[in-house]
Amino acid sequence: MIKKLLIAMLLWSVLPSAVWAQDVEMSAEEEIDSTYADINARMMQFQEELIQLSALSRFRIDIDMEMPLTEPLLNVVDKRLKSLSIAVNSFASRWEAYSQAQQIYIAENDSLLNKLAQIQQMQQMVTDTLASRQQLFEHLSDFAKAEVFIWGQDKKYQRLYKLAMEYSLSPKLAAKLEKVKAEEQALFADVEKHFGKAKEAVELFAGLQLRMKGVEEKYYQLQTVSAKIQEMEYKPFIQRIKDYLMGLAAVAIILMFVNMVRSKLKALKAAREQAQKMSEMLNGDHKYPTI
Repeated sequence: MIKKLLIAMLLWSVLPSAVWAQDVEMSAEEEIDSTYADINARMMQFQEELIQLSALSRFRIDIDMEMPLTEPLLNVVDKRLKSLSIAVNSFASRWEAYSQAQQIYIAENDSLLNKLAQIQQMQQMVTDTLASRQQLFEHLSDFAKAEVFIWGQDKKYQRLYKLAMEYSLSPKLAAKLEKVKAEEQALFADVEKHFGKAKEAVELFAGLQLRMKGVEEKYYQLQTVSAKIQEMEYKPFIQRIKDYLMGLAAVAIILMFVNMVRSKLKALKAAREQAQKMSEMLNGDHKYPTI
């Protein structure tokens, strides 16, 4: 009897501990599950924010390419890009801090790991899209700068050409002439650089082709003047007269050739018309007057 009483007392003391341990174990599991649920809910918020940023980053650059790309017009696009860039950077900082803080829990849960991969992929897509828009804007900005720069070099080239012409009249001014040539060479290097950037922009924006025609014409004009300045050197007065007369002779030869070609074309046209009339008469197509 005493033995049974002792066994009952022992069981009575052990059972509450076992039940308490089980309750503790269940409470820990519930706490972990709650933590996973909280992390998942927060990651969903990050994902929703990314979806909004993705939609904003895909905006179209709607600008009338045939109109001048003025600074105020470009500033509108620039401000939008900067605002988006700030938002994307802010997201990246907050997401990096949160994912690092919860990395232990995320690594233990397959669902959270999948969510992490989705968010990382979406974030990269948003970053790439925004970078592409930024690149397009930079090309537009480069074209606008190139257009203004190339069209604005007339006065500088007039000054350089006038100086080069004056300094080429005397051998004593050879050093000054070389200085002018060096200045013009540096200037034309800038012209070429801007022209190259303008051509790159046209490849991306077909609407700029009309404006590019004017830029090309001005570029080739500057290129012609540049070549003349670089070719200038001191020549005796007699040699200058000879060069002038040879230039006139070349022009006269060209004009004579053009006139000769025109005369031949007219004669050929008249011969064709005469042959056609003869053919019509032989074929009975000629309409004679009736009585």
